[in-house]
Amino acid sequence: MKELRASASATVTASPERALDLLEDVGGYPRWYPDVVRDVEVVREDARGRPRRARATLHATVGPINRDFELLLDVARDGDTVALERVAHGAADRERFEVVWEVAPAGSGARIDLRLEAALEVPRLVPVGGLGDSLASGFVAAAARELGGGPAGSGRQ
Repeated sequence: MKELRASASATVTASPERALDLLEDVGGYPRWYPDVVRDVEVVREDARGRPRRARATLHATVGPINRDFELLLDVARDGDTVALERVAHGAADRERFEVVWEVAPAGSGARIDLRLEAALEVPRLVPVGGLGDSLASGFVAAAARELGGGPAGSGRQ
């Protein structure tokens, strides 16, 4: 099991509400981050039509290795936070994948912060160094481009 932890942030010109709407709309991720989010199918919505569960195909590249990950994700929006969390396939499934977006007012726009934590079954000899940072900074940079702005910084893996 390989553990990944990373964070990244950016300040954007969009309002916090617009940023939260974009980040909650997981069905739109392939449009603004097609390099990694290859496909998303919303499989459950709430009464207001907001996504609550989705199937996603994420593409990751580490050196010469390319791999697609098929994930079933719960989507939750609570106040200024949008969380995407992998749904386990059963009691013995120990893999985790969680992305938490936090949005706060920043001047006339918003600051978006992303925290990524994952535990993935990857063969021992497959290197994953830098993958968490790459995913986190890539997600934030793509969201910032869509919202108007740029990365302010990134964190750790």
